Amino acid sequence: MNSQNFMLYVSCLLSLTHKVFSLQCYQCDSSEDQFCPAFGFFDETKNALVDCYGLESATPGHMCVKISKSSPDTLYAKGWKTTIRRCASRSDFSVSWGCRYYIDEVGLYVETCYCSDKDGCNSANRFNVFNILPLVLLSKMFFL
Repeated sequence: MNSQNFMLYVSCLLSLTHKVFSLQCYQCDSSEDQFCPAFGFFDETKNALVDCYGLESATPGHMCVKISKSSPDTLYAKGWKTTIRRCASRSDFSVSWGCRYYIDEVGLYVETCYCSDKDGCNSANRFNVFNILPLVLLSKMFFL
C-alpha cells in the first residue's frame, strides 16, 4: 500500500470514528427561539440535535450544557427567565455531570447543568430524580 492510499484509508477511518464517538446536544436560546421555552415543557420533537463536533455546533465540545438565568422577581411571576442549551467543551466547576445553583455578580439566579451520558441529555427542565437515585442508594450503603 503506497503512502497516498494509506493516508486516504486513515482519513476515512478517522471520519467514521468521529461520528461514532461524538455527542449530540440540543442547541437553542429561549430569547431567540419560540420552541426553546425558558418556562414549561421543552418539546424534543420541535428541536433538532446538533453534533457537538459538527459545523452546526456554536460551541464544540464533549458534553451538553443547559444554562438558565432568571431575575429575582421570578418567584413572584413578575421577572424574566432565559434558557440556553448547547454543547460545551469545559464546565465552570470542573465536572462533566451535575448542576450548580448560584447567584451571579449582578444578582441573577443561575442554574447550570452539565451532562454527557447520552445524546440530548440537556433537554430536561430538571435532571430526572431517577438519574440521581442510584447515587443516593449507593451513599446510603456506605454510610449505614
